[in-house]
Amino acid sequence: MAAPSTIATAPKTRAWGSDRAVLWFGVVLGVVLALALAAAIANDRASRLAAARHQASALASGTERLVWLELRNLERAMRGIASDAEAFSDMSDEDIAVPVAAMIEGVAARQHELAQLVLLDREGRPLTPAPAPADATPAFEPQAGRAGRMVMGPPQADSTGWTLPLYLPMRDGRGLLAHLRADELQRRVRDLDAGRDGLVQLGWIGGEIVADSRGEAYIGRPLAAGMPDGEIAHIVASRDVQGYPLRVRAGLSEAAVLAPWRRVLLAGTVLYLLYWVGLVVLARQLGRNARSRAHLMRTLTATAGGLRLAQQLGRTGSWEVTRGGPISWSEPVAAIVGADPAQTSATVAEFFGRVHPEDRQAVARTLRGAWRSCEPFAMDFRVVATPGNIVRWLSVRGQCMPDERGRAHMAGTVVDITGRVEAERRLADAERLFRMLFERNPLPFWVFDVGTLRLLEVNQAAIDQYGYSREEFLAMNILDIRPVEQRGSAVADVARRGTRDADDRQIWLHRRRDGQTLEVRIYTADIDFRGRPARLVLAEDVSERMAHERELAWRASHDMTTGLINARALADEMKAHCEPGCRVAYAQLRGLELIEDSLGRRAGADTLRAIARRLERLGHRYGSAGHVRGDEFALLVHDPAQWPQALADLRAELARPVTGEDYLQRLEAWVGTADYPADGEDAAVVLGNAGLAAHQARSEGTPLLRFDREMAQRASDRLQLAGRIHEALDANQFELYFQIIRYAGNGQTAALEALLRWPQADGSFIPPSQFIPISEDSGMIVPLGQWVLREAGRAQRAISDAGFAGVPVAVNMSLAQFMHGDLAADVERVIAEHGLRRGALHLELTESILMTRPEAALGVLRRLRQGGACVSLDDFGTGYSSMSYLRHLPLDALKIDRSFVVDVHQDERNASICLALLALGRSLGLTVVAEGVETAGQYEWLRTHGCDQVQGFGFDRPAPLGQVIERLRTLQRNRGAAVVMAGATPPGEAAPPARARGP
Repeated sequence: MAAPSTIATAPKTRAWGSDRAVLWFGVVLGVVLALALAAAIANDRASRLAAARHQASALASGTERLVWLELRNLERAMRGIASDAEAFSDMSDEDIAVPVAAMIEGVAARQHELAQLVLLDREGRPLTPAPAPADATPAFEPQAGRAGRMVMGPPQADSTGWTLPLYLPMRDGRGLLAHLRADELQRRVRDLDAGRDGLVQLGWIGGEIVADSRGEAYIGRPLAAGMPDGEIAHIVASRDVQGYPLRVRAGLSEAAVLAPWRRVLLAGTVLYLLYWVGLVVLARQLGRNARSRAHLMRTLTATAGGLRLAQQLGRTGSWEVTRGGPISWSEPVAAIVGADPAQTSATVAEFFGRVHPEDRQAVARTLRGAWRSCEPFAMDFRVVATPGNIVRWLSVRGQCMPDERGRAHMAGTVVDITGRVEAERRLADAERLFRMLFERNPLPFWVFDVGTLRLLEVNQAAIDQYGYSREEFLAMNILDIRPVEQRGSAVADVARRGTRDADDRQIWLHRRRDGQTLEVRIYTADIDFRGRPARLVLAEDVSERMAHERELAWRASHDMTTGLINARALADEMKAHCEPGCRVAYAQLRGLELIEDSLGRRAGADTLRAIARRLERLGHRYGSAGHVRGDEFALLVHDPAQWPQALADLRAELARPVTGEDYLQRLEAWVGTADYPADGEDAAVVLGNAGLAAHQARSEGTPLLRFDREMAQRASDRLQLAGRIHEALDANQFELYFQIIRYAGNGQTAALEALLRWPQADGSFIPPSQFIPISEDSGMIVPLGQWVLREAGRAQRAISDAGFAGVPVAVNMSLAQFMHGDLAADVERVIAEHGLRRGALHLELTESILMTRPEAALGVLRRLRQGGACVSLDDFGTGYSSMSYLRHLPLDALKIDRSFVVDVHQDERNASICLALLALGRSLGLTVVAEGVETAGQYEWLRTHGCDQVQGFGFDRPAPLGQVIERLRTLQRNRGAAVVMAGATPPGEAAPPARARGP
């Protein structure tokens, strides 16, 4: 056996070697960390500088684009003036100044950034008033540059500030001179975000600065000297403005760019120093631990006597025995087994005589095994103590080991556990009764420790409900069956349920073993479980009931097709989250009905859901999105500062085409906006006002319109007018006027066109431009169009009876009447009712009507031709019809829109279009009719170039049927000898307004 000093020194040497290895490892790790930290910080600096250069380039590019668009808009405005002025190029300088000055005044009123805009003669002298000071002359020759191309001169300074001269030469040698205010460019540059200490400059290439984001003090300095700042280093990028001698320079402050990097550098340095401080602290701690171990050994030796005393007090003793020898024990053991206190040993037979007969074989078997294996052993058995034959329970532990002489020796401890065994027996009886009630309950039950939250017991119903085995349950705590997000509130609930504030009505989420969650209602009771405070829990599964309640609530607040919240829920959202205010955008779509009619309701629903998903994303980003009804949606923007971007994103999403399985459809959208609570104290009213603005935008053909108070009044007026239309139709208040269509060659009558009028009691008329759109919106356009068709048939019958059987009547058809009514059946009925000949009725359809549903339109047109009606394509050239499709349509005539007839004898472009339309009509074998003929020049041009028929105020104004019949008789008597422009506009009189079509 080693000497005591050697035994003490060996652990000390091993401990010191282990401590030294730890310290060396710490030093090596510190060096590696230093190298890695230096590499990471250097790489981070390089990355930030590269990103800053890219950002500066992007800022310069964006600014260049902004300035280019500004100059491009000015150039377009000046080109517009030049283009209009060239129409007067043959006038003298004094005469041309008057109309051009009016044009310049209009442009100057819109383009406030222009300091002056004047027309120069061929010598460079101003012909129109020049508000700029006399010293603001251009720094370039006025005649410089190519005609139609704007050129720019160097910046100039005057008493009002800096300006950029712009010159646009014209083909006749004259030119337009403008001065662009530098402060307008300064305003645009100032608003750009270049970051802290960053700057953006705009200047003449090789010249002066005209705009600087740092302030107006830098304007006029040389561009090369304006950057970088004398005290601030910048990361610079420049870009020349396309097509103009201007350069944009953008710079980001290097200090601002590297500020985060410096913080990272500082933090890394501090952490690295802390590492070394920690390593020093660890070394000192290891030294203290070594000293503590030595002190502990001394303490253990000193407390050996105290241990013997503790054995006596705790009814704990020790024993030892040699193979074949007696058993020796300490004094406490004698008292435990009922022996005489002076007896300190006994033979093996005497010992087994005190062991309970039922336990003797087990004790003997354990001792024999311990002698053979020399492994530690432990056993609990009973002894019969005398006197009184009292049964006591002993817990014995021991191990076989050699003594000082090398003989087999066994020693151990004895503990009297009688009290504990009896307590456990009583507890087992109570637990048996509890378990019977606990295990057989059909609802999940468990018991958990209030202090540690560990599960102590669980019944079979909980095992079946949650999917965990009993062993898994007992290795868990109650937080393990809660979702992570509810664990904090679960701990608070455990503490609260021990007070009067507990709420058994609360629903909690529990998690099954397979990851599924279920909703439960918890009932608890505090109990004592095996001597420690615990809580008995009953968990009632209410998942199905709660899911049903949520389904009902969801259906009440959401649209079933799109999944978005409905109008009522959106109004509630507005009231709940819009403090102090918010804005709402209301979108109306057109095109869903066409998709449903063409591809089926499923495709329509898929398209609706696709739009809803787009708005849902915007709702998550800016506030909320809802589906109001049908093809109408709303976006609620909580933060007014995000309104411009939100509105732009909404319009962009609505403009994107919707892609289906076998179709690509672009829906047309109109957006109305309103503010809450500025446009109404009630959220539902504000939502309705936004919808009203969207409806008004659709009526006016405006993509975006904001609600105003007058709009509500107009809507009320429109509603009243819609009611009056119903009454007027029932009371037969509408009238048909007729306009004569003539043959271009001889002036004879070719046909009459029926035009709807609504006379009033005071002799005035409500224009069709007012009541036709309302009729279309209210659905009255179909019965109104049917009335017009019947009256036109009656009028044709009257014309035939008056001796003009060969004069047909043309009627305009609306899209709603063509798509939703049985137009062919209506026409056949009118022809049969009045006994009209074939071709007595002409139906005028626009290109948009025919192209809405081409296949259906083709079928209707064929039925109309078979029924005896003729078909004309009205307003030809203004729509989008396909030429390949047009040649298959059963048409009789093409009508050239009045917009092409205006100035056809003077405007080469209109003349070219009309020639093409005339050639197209002849190639298809169709009659070509020109609308809006108002002057003799227009008529002569059309007649000369082979137009078949003409109509317009230049020949005849619309009139009631009786007056038109008298006019026909007059023309018949004259045989068309005087093809005069009866209604031509006298000199100096305003031209008649464009025809407002009825159905």
